[in-house]
Amino acid sequence: MSYTGADFVADALAQLGVEHVFGIVSIHNMPIMDAINRLGKTKIIDVRHEQAGTHAADGYARATGKLGVMIASTGPGTSNTVTGLYEAEYGSSRVMVITGQAETKFYGKGLGYVHEAENQVPMLASVCRRVESPRHISQLASCFQAVINDMFTGRGAPGALEIPIDLQYAETESQTVAYPEADFSVDDNEIDAVVERLKSASKRIIVAGGGVIAAGASEELQALARKLDCPVLTTVDGRGVIPEDDDLCVGNYYNSAGIYDAIQGADVTLAIGTKFAVGVDGQFSFQTPPGDLIQIDIDGNMIGRTHTTSIGVLADAKAALTAINASLDETLPNDGQFNQVIWEARDGVRHAMRERLGSDWPQVMDAIRAKLPRDSVFVRDQTISAYNWGNQQFPIYGPRTSVNPTSGAIGPGFPMSVGAAIATGRKTVVIHGDGGFMFHATELATAAQYKIPLIVCVFNDSGYGVLRWLQDMRFGRINETDLGKVAFADMAKSMGVPAQRVASVSEFEAAFDTAMEIEGPYLIDVDMEHFAPMEISVMPKKKVEVDVKA
Repeated sequence: MSYTGADFVADALAQLGVEHVFGIVSIHNMPIMDAINRLGKTKIIDVRHEQAGTHAADGYARATGKLGVMIASTGPGTSNTVTGLYEAEYGSSRVMVITGQAETKFYGKGLGYVHEAENQVPMLASVCRRVESPRHISQLASCFQAVINDMFTGRGAPGALEIPIDLQYAETESQTVAYPEADFSVDDNEIDAVVERLKSASKRIIVAGGGVIAAGASEELQALARKLDCPVLTTVDGRGVIPEDDDLCVGNYYNSAGIYDAIQGADVTLAIGTKFAVGVDGQFSFQTPPGDLIQIDIDGNMIGRTHTTSIGVLADAKAALTAINASLDETLPNDGQFNQVIWEARDGVRHAMRERLGSDWPQVMDAIRAKLPRDSVFVRDQTISAYNWGNQQFPIYGPRTSVNPTSGAIGPGFPMSVGAAIATGRKTVVIHGDGGFMFHATELATAAQYKIPLIVCVFNDSGYGVLRWLQDMRFGRINETDLGKVAFADMAKSMGVPAQRVASVSEFEAAFDTAMEIEGPYLIDVDMEHFAPMEISVMPKKKVEVDVKA
């Protein structure tokens, strides 16, 4: 049997160690699907929508640091991947979309070829750093390698490869594909400058972002924090870089007013792998890091972009932290009184935020954490539960165990959790609002088909709860945010996923115990109407207590 372009794609994925790909079969990718299955080294996960599949590939990549792959069809199939690629680009996630294209002899002719997509490359380029489209079978291998090289050089980013259908069938030869060799050298003069400034300071803080986790530098970060006796604040994407039950961990509270006030005495802020995202309404753009800002990032465009730096270091986080640790051969205690102020602020903020949850929701949160293994992945969609406790209060203990939509989109959480659970094989939990869950609820069928070890918690308030709250704050009324109550447990059962609706803390705990015991997926429909209300504080313009029974 001849070796074709489709065989090359299957072979290349195997050479890269890709164990799973997500996809939807089509006439314009059938050769690739067939080749993957014939080779037998990569398992295809059949999703129900290309956007969900791309989000799943993203969750797969974030939970492991490996390449996430979605195989789509040309035209409508590829346009469906764009939102997933947008989220991956926002989160610096290495997601590759492989798609088809019209036959080369018809490409660019405008003859109405089925699924014709003449502007597919520029469409993909709007959300990918590198897109390739070979015009001859001899170009396929180099185009594939070029996309991989770009995705795995510097800051992570998604990439895409479109392959005309005739090239998928065309004969070719096997070629070697590999990840690029990373050059993680550092500038000794820059490292020396960082070390000297850290030595001369006595009130230091560290702000650690997702770049530390992406670089696999959690141990190096923790070692430096201990040498400096230094409080560690994280971004939401940096959660898990240090266990949140570690005494040095402040957590994802840099943007909290109480914590921000407490750190103002710092003479040095060491920021690693974070771009200081400014948030909704640009609300955090003026929260200048205290003291001299030392910023380390693998992407030079991020250094000094949001805040002026005293020392900027263009480097991989692991390489930079290794070099700094090597130059600090002694412990440099932080000012004890300064640290104490931060610890007291941390404990006060955590307590205050917990109090806002009312009587029921802290018990729900504690039950999940107590029953879930430390190394399980905890995924959040953008929902009231995520804003109020999932993104900050729910303890995270290790890197790549916390996943959330970096772009702030609603809907990606569920498919991302599907990818994370498949990638790790461990029990994974996703907390979701009902509005966002409806975006990709059909992936329940995917979860059932593959017996994915996933617990889906849908916090059901019959609408877009966060937007409903914002409307009430800003306009004094609500509109277009009430969606009606959906029986999600019944929906899940209809697709083969066991489920239960719960209306109390005790019922939730019992359902969660059941979910932990079974082999595959389980859905818990949390009817928020029957739980005590929580205070919502997404954006601190004014405080409003919202009774979800209303």
